[in-house]
Amino acid sequence: MIAIATHTFALLTRLRRNTRGAVALMGALSLSVLVGMGAFAVEASQGYAQKVRNQRVSDMAALAGALAYNVNKSETEMRATAKAVVAAQGVAANAATVDLVTDPTTSKKLVSVTVTTAVPLALARVMTSALSYDVTSVGMATVSATTTTAPPCISALSNAGQYGINTTGGPNINSPSCAINTNSGVNVPWGVKITAKQINAGKKVDDPGAGITTAPKANDVNQNKSNAASDWMKDDSALKGLLCKVNKLTGTSDSDYGDGNTVCTTTLVAPTTYANTGAGDVTLDYRPRSDGGIYAYQTADNNCKYVIPAGNYTVGKLTIKGGCELTVADGANVRADSIDMSGNAMTVGNGNFIVGGVFGFNSGSTITLGNGTHSFGTLSITGGRSLNIGSGSFNVTNGISLDGGSYLRVGIAAGDTVTIGHNSGTAISIGGGSFVCFTANCAAPSAAAGNFSANGSIITSGGSTIIFPKAMSHTIAGDLNLNGSSTFGSGTYVIKGSFTNNTGGTMTGVDVSFGLGGTFTLSGGTSMELDAPGAGASYGVPNILIATKSSAATKLGGGSQNKYAGLLYAPKSDILLDGGASMASSSGACLMMIVNTLSLNGGTAVASSCTGIAGSSGSSDSVALYK
Repeated sequence: MIAIATHTFALLTRLRRNTRGAVALMGALSLSVLVGMGAFAVEASQGYAQKVRNQRVSDMAALAGALAYNVNKSETEMRATAKAVVAAQGVAANAATVDLVTDPTTSKKLVSVTVTTAVPLALARVMTSALSYDVTSVGMATVSATTTTAPPCISALSNAGQYGINTTGGPNINSPSCAINTNSGVNVPWGVKITAKQINAGKKVDDPGAGITTAPKANDVNQNKSNAASDWMKDDSALKGLLCKVNKLTGTSDSDYGDGNTVCTTTLVAPTTYANTGAGDVTLDYRPRSDGGIYAYQTADNNCKYVIPAGNYTVGKLTIKGGCELTVADGANVRADSIDMSGNAMTVGNGNFIVGGVFGFNSGSTITLGNGTHSFGTLSITGGRSLNIGSGSFNVTNGISLDGGSYLRVGIAAGDTVTIGHNSGTAISIGGGSFVCFTANCAAPSAAAGNFSANGSIITSGGSTIIFPKAMSHTIAGDLNLNGSSTFGSGTYVIKGSFTNNTGGTMTGVDVSFGLGGTFTLSGGTSMELDAPGAGASYGVPNILIATKSSAATKLGGGSQNKYAGLLYAPKSDILLDGGASMASSSGACLMMIVNTLSLNGGTAVASSCTGIAGSSGSSDSVALYK
C-alpha cells in the first residue's frame, strides 16, 4: 500500500514539472509572434514611406520626360531628362526605367518611369536571411494632352498691373466668335458689355454686373490662368519680313530676335540728282518774231504764245512771263536747270521732261506734261495752279510742296517708279484744300507702280486729299501725318515714324499692310476703312494690317469711326479708345489685335465678327499625369 502511494506521488511530481515546461514553451512561442508582428509593422512603415518617395520621384520624372519629348520628339532626350530628375532627387539614375508606351485603352502616348529602390531590413532580420527588399513605383504622363481654346480676337500680353483689358464709362466689346485673352485681369464694371466665345485671364476678372456673355458655353471665363495670352504671330516669317524693313529705316535692332531682325534689304530708294547744264537762260516774253531765236516760235508778233516743235532742248533757267503760253509738241525732250512759270498756260507733249532745280509756278492756270520720264529738283505748286503729268517714272530730288487749293496728278502706270527726296525732312507737304494723286485713276488706284519711295515725312493739312498708287512697296522715311482725306493703293507701306490722322478726313485702302517704326494715332472724327490682304492677295502682307514694335501708346479718339480687316500687331503698345471711338470689322471680315494692354473709355466700342485667321489656333501641346 505504501509502495503504491509512493509511486503515485512520483507521477504527480513529474506531471507538475511537465506543466511548467508547457507554459515556458507557450511563452516562448508567444514572444516570437510578438517580435514578428513588431518587425512587420516596422518594415511596412518603412516600405510605405519609401513607396511614397518613389512615387513622387517617378511622377516628377515622367512629367519632365514628357515635356522633353513634346519639345524635340526624341526618346533619347526624354530618357536623359527623366533620369536627370531622378538623380536630382537623390535616387540613383540607374534605379529608374524610362519607356515611351501607348495605353491600349485610350491609345494615348505615355512616358512611363519605373523607380525601384531597396529598403534595408531592420527588426525583421532576426526572422530571415535577406538584408533588404525592393519597393517599386510607376509614374506615367501623357505627351500630347491638348488644351484647346477659342482663337483669340484680342490678346493683351502684359501681365503687369491689375488689368490688361480695362473698360470704363460704358464701352462695349463684341467678339462673339472668338476669345478675348489677357495675361493680366479684365475689368468689367456696371454698364459694360463684353460678348465673346471665351475669356482667358492671367489674373482676376472683375464683373460685378454680369456684363460678360459667352457662347455657346455659358460663363466660359477662365481666371488666374497661366500663359492666358500669347504673341502667336511673333515668329511669322511674313510679319518678321515687314518689321525687318522697318528696322532698316530706323537703324534699330529688335532684341526679341536672335539676329536683331535686320537681315533684309531696305526698300528706300534715293532720288536722282541732275547737275546744272551750263546752258544759257531763256525768257519767254512779248517780243517781235523778227527778233529771231526762241521768239520766232510765237504764233504772232508780241502775243507771247509759243509753239515749240519736236526736238531736244537744253536751257539754263527758263522763265515764262505773266500772260504768256507755251506749247511743246510730242517728241520733244526738255532739259532745264530751273523753270519759273508765271504765265497762263503750259502744255508739253510726250517726251522726257527734266528740271534739275526748282519747277515753280504761282498763278491760276493748268500745266500739262505728257508721257515720259519726269524729274524735278524741287516741285513747288502755288497760287491754286494745277499740274497734270502723264505716265512714266517720276523723280523729285528734294521735295514737293503745294499751298492751299493747288492740284497735282501724276499718271503712274504699271512699272513706273515714284522717288521723292526731302526738303528739311519733309518729302511731301500739302496745304489745305489741295489735291495730290499718284495714279492715272484718282477715283480708284489701278495700275501698279514699281516702287513708291519718299525720303522724308508726308504731311497734309485739313481739307486736302492724297491718293497713293498701287505698288508692291511704299516706303516713307519719316512720319505719315495726315490731316485730310487719303486713299491708299494696294501694297505694303513701310513707315519710319508714326502714322497719324488728327482731323475729320477719311482714309480708305484695300489689300494694304502698314509697318511702322512709331505708333498709330487717330482722332478728331476720322472715318477709316482699311482692309489687310487675304491669303491669296498679290499685294501687301497676308492678314497683317498694322504692325509696330513701338512701346509708345496708341490712341483712337474723338468719335473716330473705323472699320478694319486684319491684324493690328502692337505687342508693346498700350491701346486706348476714347471719346466715342470705335473699331469694327470691315465688311464682316476679321479684326484681331495683339497688344500690350487695351483700354476703352466713354462709349467706345470694339467689334469683330471673325473666328480667327490662319495661324491663330488656340490649341497647345501640354503634359499631364496619367496614372
